[in-house]
This record gives sequence, C-alpha cells and structure tokens, in this order.
Amino acid sequence: MVDKISKDDNLDEPLREVDCYLPGNNDELAISGKGTAEDGSTEVNVPPLETMFPSSLGMKFCVDGTAKTLEITAGWGHYHRTNSEILTTTDGKPKKVWKREQIRANSPAIPLIEGVIDNWIVDVQYPEVYVKGKIRKQSNGDFIVSLFLVNGQRETKEKRDETWLFQPELSVKSADVQHPDIFLKRHQPRSLGKLDPVIYTEEKTMAMLYRKQVEFAIGHGVSVHAKTASGTTERAVELSISVIPAYEVPKTSPPQVDEIPELAGLVLDMQELSTTATVDFANKISPLITAYQSWINNQKQRISDPAAGLTDYENEAKTAIQNCEQTLNRIREGLTLLESDEKAADAFRFMNQAMYLQRIHSIYSEQIRQGKTADFQQISLSQPRWFPFQLAFILLNLPSINNLHHPDRSHPQNAIADLLWFPTGGGKTEAYLGLTAYTLGLRRLQGNIAGRSGEYGVAVLMRYTLRLLTLQQFQRATTLICACESIRRKDESKWGKEPFRIGLWVGQRTTPNHTNQSEEFCKQERGQYQQSGSGSPHQLTNCPWCGSKINPGKHIKVESVTKGRGRTLIYCGDDLGRCLFTEKQSQGEGLPILVVDEEIYRRLPSLLIATVDKFAQMPWKGEIQMLFGQVDSYCQRHGFRSSDIENTNLHRKTINLLASKTIPCKQLRPPDLIIQDELHLISGSLGTLVGLYETAVDELASWEVDGKKVRPKVVASTATIRQAKSQIHNLFLRDLQVFPPQCLDVEDNFFSRQRPPSEINPGRRYLGICATGRRLKAVLIRVYVAILSASQFLYENQGYGDRADPWMTLVGYFNSMRELGGMRRLVDDDVRIRLGKMDRRGLAKRLRINLEELTSRRDSTEIPVILDRLETTFDPQKDAEIKAKRNAKGNAKQTINQIEPLDVLLATNMISVGVDVKRLGIMAVTGQPKNTAEYIQATS
Repeated sequence: MVDKISKDDNLDEPLREVDCYLPGNNDELAISGKGTAEDGSTEVNVPPLETMFPSSLGMKFCVDGTAKTLEITAGWGHYHRTNSEILTTTDGKPKKVWKREQIRANSPAIPLIEGVIDNWIVDVQYPEVYVKGKIRKQSNGDFIVSLFLVNGQRETKEKRDETWLFQPELSVKSADVQHPDIFLKRHQPRSLGKLDPVIYTEEKTMAMLYRKQVEFAIGHGVSVHAKTASGTTERAVELSISVIPAYEVPKTSPPQVDEIPELAGLVLDMQELSTTATVDFANKISPLITAYQSWINNQKQRISDPAAGLTDYENEAKTAIQNCEQTLNRIREGLTLLESDEKAADAFRFMNQAMYLQRIHSIYSEQIRQGKTADFQQISLSQPRWFPFQLAFILLNLPSINNLHHPDRSHPQNAIADLLWFPTGGGKTEAYLGLTAYTLGLRRLQGNIAGRSGEYGVAVLMRYTLRLLTLQQFQRATTLICACESIRRKDESKWGKEPFRIGLWVGQRTTPNHTNQSEEFCKQERGQYQQSGSGSPHQLTNCPWCGSKINPGKHIKVESVTKGRGRTLIYCGDDLGRCLFTEKQSQGEGLPILVVDEEIYRRLPSLLIATVDKFAQMPWKGEIQMLFGQVDSYCQRHGFRSSDIENTNLHRKTINLLASKTIPCKQLRPPDLIIQDELHLISGSLGTLVGLYETAVDELASWEVDGKKVRPKVVASTATIRQAKSQIHNLFLRDLQVFPPQCLDVEDNFFSRQRPPSEINPGRRYLGICATGRRLKAVLIRVYVAILSASQFLYENQGYGDRADPWMTLVGYFNSMRELGGMRRLVDDDVRIRLGKMDRRGLAKRLRINLEELTSRRDSTEIPVILDRLETTFDPQKDAEIKAKRNAKGNAKQTINQIEPLDVLLATNMISVGVDVKRLGIMAVTGQPKNTAEYIQATS
C-alpha cells in the first residue's frame, strides 16, 4: 500500500473494510418483486449478518508418478497501522496510515510419499500461518496432492487487520530442476455403465476434441493458474493460485491460402460469382472441394500416428472422418447441380448479386446512421467476399432446396435438418441469408408447380425466440430484401411482377395487429391521438438501403381498409428522392416491408420473420393458414383472402383507386425453407411447446407433387449446443447434420481455425471476481466504478481518444429484471458519486453517466433508438462540441440534437443473442448465467 492517502478516505476513523457491514448494506441487490419466466428469477445470495470469512485456500492437482519431490512457495502481504513519514493532519501531527510488508518463503523439498504432509510454517514470526496438505496415490501410479494455505491466527479486538492475510500466494513446482514438467491431467477412466449411449458417445467425442485442453488443478476458494511446459499444453511446470483469474478465449477465423495452398484459385468474391457463366462455376469453386478432400486425407493418416494422441479415441476419430466425407459429398453434389441445372445457376447468380448489394448498402447505411461521411462508390469497390464455410454451407443445401423430392428434404423419417454451428459473430447470419436469397430467386424461376404459384406466398420462414433478436435480424434481412427487390425491378419478366417483401410477425406489443392500430400510431406521432398500448409500425429508424432517417410522422403513411388498400407504407426519408425506396421512386409501395399482421396475411411476404410463440395462435386464428399458401381468392385491392378473412367481393372506384373485385385463385406454394436461429434457446418448457406446434407447422408447410409428399427444408443455427441430435429429432422429426463437422481437433475443422491470442489475433479475455463473504452490491459498485473510471482515464488522460471507444460503454448483464433494477439504482447513486472522486485515486473522474436498459420493459418503439445509441461512438471532438453547447449561457445556449453515446447499458438475456454492435468491448456479468450456453452467448 502506497504511503499516500487522501483526506476523504477518513483513515483516522475506526471503521475498516473488514469490519461488520453497515445496516444499509445488508439488503440484497434485487429490488422487491417476484421473478417471472420472462424476467428471470433471482437467486438469494445474501450471506448471514455474522459473516464467516475464509481462513484457508488451496488447490488439488495431479503429479506424475515418476516425480520424487515438490517445492512450495507461499506468501502474503502483512499490513500494520503506523504513523506516516510524509502526511500530517491539520494540527501538524503525523497521519495514521497502513504500511505493507511482504512475506514470502520457499519450502524445503517435500517427498512425494502417500500420507499427510507435515505442516510447513511459512515465517517463524507468524507460527499460526502454515501450509498443510495430503498426498494420495492413484491406481495408475500418479499422485493426487492437496495443498492449503491456512491462517490460524485469532483476531484481536483492536487492529484486527493485522491478523489478516492480504494478497495471498501459493505455488508449487518440482524440486528437481532436471524434471520440471511433472503436472498432468488427472486420470479419470469412465465406462459406459448405466450412461445413455448417446450421451456417452458425445462425451467421448468431446474428450477427443479437447484432449489438449488440460485441467491441471482444482482451486478451493480460489482459482489456479498453470504454467505449461515448452512445446506442449498437456504438461505443466508450475501451478499457482490466482485470486482474479484471467483467461483469453482464442479468436476463430477462416483459413488463409498460405495455410491451405489448395485454396488458391477459389473465387469468393460475390460480385464475380454473380456474373460467372454456368460452365465456369466448376473452375471457380472446385478448389474448395479439392482442398477439403486433401485435408480429410491428411486427417485420416493422423489416426494411426501415436503423436496425435488418438489411441483412446479410434472409433470416435473414424466417425468424425465419415461425417466430414459425407459433408464433402454434399458440397460436391451442390456444385454438380450448378453445372447441370440452368435455373439453379441463375438463382445462384441472383443470390450473389443480392448479397453483394446487401453488404455494400449495409456498410453505407451504417456509416450514414453514425453521422460519418460515406462514399458509396468507394464502398462498392470493397469486393465483399464469402467465407469458405458460408459458401460451402450454401452449396450443400442447394440440392435439397432445388429438388422437392430430395431425401434430405422430404424423406418421412430420414430428412435432414442442417445445423450451422459457428462461434458468435463468425458470419452465420450471412450464410443463411444467402440461402434465403437463393430460395427466393429459385421459386420465381420455377414458376407454377403442381398448379401452385412460386411468385406469390411465403417462401422462407425465419423464426427466433426473443423480441430483440427478431428486431435486429429484421433490420439485417430487410437490406437483403431491398437488394432482391432492386434486382427484380430491373427485370420483371424474369423475376416476376410481385414485389419481394419481408414481414415482421411478432405480436401486438411490438407491431400492430390491424391497420387501424397503425393509423392510430401515425396520428399519435402527429399529436392527434393519445398513446395506446398497441405496437408500432416504426421498426426501422433509418432506411436500410441508404441510411436516411425515417420520421414516423412524415414517412409512414397508412391507407385504411375501408377507404384504401389496407396498407401501411414506410418510405425512405431521403428528402431529395435519390433512394430507390423514397415516395418519389416507389410510390404506393415504399420500403418492401410489412409490419401489420392484417397486411401480412393478405400480402404474404416472400420472407417472414417471426417469434416462435406467435405460432401458438394457430388454433384460434384461421388467417395463419394463409402463411402456408391456404388461400381461396384474391381481392384486386386488398390482396389474398381465405374463409377467415371478412371482405366484400366488389369495391367501387375512388379518386385514387380503380374499381376492383375478388377473383378465385388456387392455393399457393407453402414455405420451402424454415430457418430456426439460436436453436439452443428452444429448450425446457418452451422446447416442449414448440415441439408440439412444430408438428402442425411441418404438416401445413407440406404439399403433394406427383403424388409424393414435399416437406420444407429445415436449417438451424447456433453457437452453443449439446445433445443436438435428440433436440433436432424431438423438435423437427429430422436427422441432424452439423456444419462444419468437427474432425479430430477443436482448433481446426478446415473451415475455421483457432488463433493463439496475439496482437494480430486478439482473443476474448475473461476476468473472474469472487469476493467471498462480501455483499454483491459492494462488489458491483467497485467493479463498475473501476471499469468506467479506467476507460475514462485512457480516453481523456492518456490521449487514446476514440481508440478507447470499445471500453467506454459498459454493458451490465443480469439474470433477472429485479437484479437489474437494483443495479440501476446503484449506478444512479453510489457509482455516480464515487466516479466524481476517482481522480484522487489515480484514475479519472466521470461526471455524466448516460444510462439505458435493454429489457422486456422497453417499448418496441424504444428498442431501435437504444440500438442506434449503442452504435454511437465516443469522439473527443464531438464531446467538446456537446460540452460547449451545454455550458453556453444566454443567447449563445444551443439545443443539443446530437445522439450522445451510452456510458452504461444494463441488460437481461435480451442482449445475449442477436445483438451485434461491433464497438462494444467490455461487459460485467453479474452472477453465473443459468446455463453454460447462456454464459457463452451472453459474453460473445
């Protein structure tokens, strides 16, 4: 402890950190109320008033049976109260401060003999502080050793801190310098026994994949850090306790040509593939197949290599190779289809063109949203490219989308659901958006099949579990549909006269159920109506095509069912009419989005994004059958009809509309592709209900062609899942194919590789803080203050400026709404007050805290605004402008119309999936999430 204490620390007062808690600190973090399924439940973690602080800590580890002796190092910081040699009180007397003394010692060599280790006193001045332990021998000859650093001192009534051990140290290594790498994985043989064979096989496969990731020790009351031997991760040379453990998860990225030379010649450029002639696809894509085949052959040879460490996993290794070969054959079949089927090739070119436009317009609109100067011509030259795994995933699915009777799609028992399994942020969304674009294009090219139109009706059904996730993906997917629509308008003879549209079908709390509710919202925006509880059609704050701001009172126009076409039209806000989707260029249509349930049933968007719970309405709302092509007539003014839609058969001419009538029509083609994102969330009671409704969904989406039943193709994606095979079967009655298939090592599956953390490939660093015996409130206040103050110090004092932006917005994650509410109160009070004084502690003070929350309490109209604020960066120049406006006086005072970035965002599991804000770089997770999948998702 440095000999420099500020006056405000009040160290002359008798109260200390280790004293009993003040009454005000005895309440738990969570505010009053009861947890719910949606808001999460709060675990009671308040320690009793008479807190028992730990008096020991230690570790348990495994030592090679050939080792002879161990050497232990132990130590701690001892603090004692004394007069300062520098600081004085107001009356000139020396100020009382805490001085630190380092205690550390090495033990004599401890022989590895089974039994109790004699207590070793670390320092003779403290005879009641010692290291104790025990050695046990395993059946295979290795040793299991337990070591504990014990503080046996009794607290005195005065100066109790002097009997505490601060910054404790405990480490162990070999006493023989000739044989330092003595620590290894504990031998824990596990037989099938009564285990479920499927679970046992999965565990063996996981053990094979992670055989090089070794747990060397288990901490007791503390974590343990292992220093591995040179050139291997399977042996360690030293183990030491770590009070604040840290681990960096490696970054996963696709392989480069210099790593796999066979990939040379593979064309991944979207624009180039969009103009490739059918006969040239083989030359441009076959290097992917050649490279994968070569890689699989190399993996086969490793199975018999003793150095690979696969002796105990021969069956699992052979099964993994078979999965890879099956995937290779499916990719090859997809390429063969492109060479032999002109419609498939046309749809593939359409997909690449649409994805190219989607990518460049996404970048352009994002820069416009953030207030940057964007050069569209420059962005269009950026050559958007596929990752190899994205292109491969699309190729292996083409045959089952193209061929309605393909066994992967329509077999009654053995149809395949393809699970895209890739780390969060790795590009899963682009992969299935590409598959979506292919499906949309192919249906238009195939025309009528078995009397059912492919131009109309829902082609792709994309489902999510959470409202926020659905909204974010809706914004991404809308850009793709805009791209498809821009292509269609240039060649209606090929791609049809019916616009490509996207529908958002998520319920009344988020979007309107009826057109009149949408009309009410627009009147509210113009100040003509009181607020109502129905949803909002204003789900896009900016145009996805050009980034222009969408003003709901100006750019959303509603035609009522009685006086118009029953449309809610959302136009781009570009006042100059340059955008393709402004009222000037797209009158009567606007952006190709449908957000009102009533309109979705009648207009039937090509791509429908929905939440899984929305399908629970199926037994009560007959209109839902229309989403599956069950229509019987078409109103020339309002769209499709079924027996559940009330409407007149004739409509008179109006000023703006021609007279119209209802004409009979045949049923439409049901959805060809069903995409289920974040599959791991469909578990427990939700999974049971979804599985029940999925039986009806699968039947409704099936139809007959040439006397054979055609089922929809099912694709799912996730970043975290165990026992996926049984889950897929229970949900969809389909077999599972995971892509990319894991092979022999988790670090490399050909399509992705783990990169060792470095300056070039930084990983994701985790820090763990467990303050045993402390109130959660006290810990959180200190953690939040430290993070916010340290980032401000880098941003302001160290001159990092906008380079420190990733750490300037702190995201707080909570298991329940009640805990979040409690933390919000603390941020507004304790955290804010402490931040104002942090310059006295060597960091920087932070006076203004812009705080928001992302929870189910937020109205649907607020969420897009919060997401926009999350994308707003910290910039010293902008901050100076805002500060000048705020401090101006009199006539010089100006209105601040700039979006200010957020300092703190508090969130529940709404943020754990689907929220992709690239600038966010730090998160504080309160408590352990309910399951491992949630933990990985929340922090990725």
